[in-house]
Amino acid sequence: MRKPFYSILLGDSSTTENEIQEDLPESSTQEKKENLHLNGNKQGILWLISMFTTANINIFMQFYSAFAYLYGVSKVALGFLTSIRNLISGLFQGAIGRLSDKIGRKNILFIGFVISFLIPIPLIFYRAQWFLIVTSVIQALSVSIILPSWNAVLGDVTQPSSRATFIGRITSVARIFSVTLTLGLAGIFAIIENKYNNVLTIFDRVFYIGSNTQFGIVWIMASFNALLCIVFIFFMKETHVVSEEKRKDIPKMWVSLKDKSFRKFLIVNSVYGITMSIIWPINPIVLADENLLNLGESFSKLGVLTSAFAVFIGLTTIIGGRICDKIGRKPTIIISIVILILFPVSMIPAVATNRWALLIISRMVGGVGTGLNFVAINAYTLDMAPRDLMGAYSGMREMFYGITTFIGSLISGFIIEALDVRFASWGYTNSIQAAIIAMCIGTTILRLMAATGYLFIDKVTVASD
Repeated sequence: MRKPFYSILLGDSSTTENEIQEDLPESSTQEKKENLHLNGNKQGILWLISMFTTANINIFMQFYSAFAYLYGVSKVALGFLTSIRNLISGLFQGAIGRLSDKIGRKNILFIGFVISFLIPIPLIFYRAQWFLIVTSVIQALSVSIILPSWNAVLGDVTQPSSRATFIGRITSVARIFSVTLTLGLAGIFAIIENKYNNVLTIFDRVFYIGSNTQFGIVWIMASFNALLCIVFIFFMKETHVVSEEKRKDIPKMWVSLKDKSFRKFLIVNSVYGITMSIIWPINPIVLADENLLNLGESFSKLGVLTSAFAVFIGLTTIIGGRICDKIGRKPTIIISIVILILFPVSMIPAVATNRWALLIISRMVGGVGTGLNFVAINAYTLDMAPRDLMGAYSGMREMFYGITTFIGSLISGFIIEALDVRFASWGYTNSIQAAIIAMCIGTTILRLMAATGYLFIDKVTVASD
């Protein structure tokens, strides 16, 4: 008898745990081909959760900094906001990852999704500077709960020989879904802006669809995607079941630091993280500052630029996983780092000419480099980790990265402010433009120097299943 679609997608709710365990050896042809061990889950559940999680996190992160800058957050405060987000999102990931190794992934993901659902809602009504900073911190906490647990889920269901390919596929589809939502909103707002001058009449009532309303709709969309994650997590079966006896034997997350290869990678990746994050507070300034591109009031253009970045990430991760599985983790990491070195200087044409369309160049460079780096770094970390410490390894990496990117982005806010004042004192009519260009050149040089460390990380052996 043919099962209905919802049963195929979500799995038969009447299936017992014993039946699941009995059925595991009889994996489907597709699962065998991809070396997946789904522990009774249907692939559709994993894909849906990945799509809605990515949409929730990306929509929030892509627009929040420009939103905060538009509503009065200063350059120094913006650097602090970016840095504290990096710190919080990374600081707890080691502990959260280890906790997921100990008690399982599902309950922890549920907590993270609930926080992600609640956080965007107050932004619709209240936008004081202190509240924007607090909101940013709490949202970063939800990310620190979700990311290591979800990365560990992907590690649970894959084998090393095809891990990067599967991560690349599921990530690329999630990114494309997120982009589709963003571009859809941007298209609608562009039509309202250009055809109706941001004024709509519905049932004899006049509505002004300005930046306030547009950003409100964005936060509703982010919250709704988290709500869908909450719904579908109920249909996901635990991918990491740990018995009471084994739970006591799971080592603490700090054991990962005894791994010499992992420790070397942590140092190199964290140092490079400082140079990565220096540029991050610059992006919202370039987009929203009135002396630069001044796009804060144009959601449609912001949507195109943020979507372009996500499109290039999504397209790259589709092929990036296969490349990573074919040529190895270390070569792919190095290629991605070389591309990311060029990201800061790729922003200069748009900044120098104040032409927003030229920022698509930097979005291409950053998107391709980020897509390759995401797949390779995740696969590299999971390959090094013992199966019962995948969450701890992923979390430890993110914790160190969060601390160092906190330092870089915090310093960046003060540097931008100081350079702006200095160039103004030297008589530059557009001092912020000169400051940004100087920062882009300096950051590129720093990235080049820090990137040499990746030449010395150890190779990981990918098993052939």
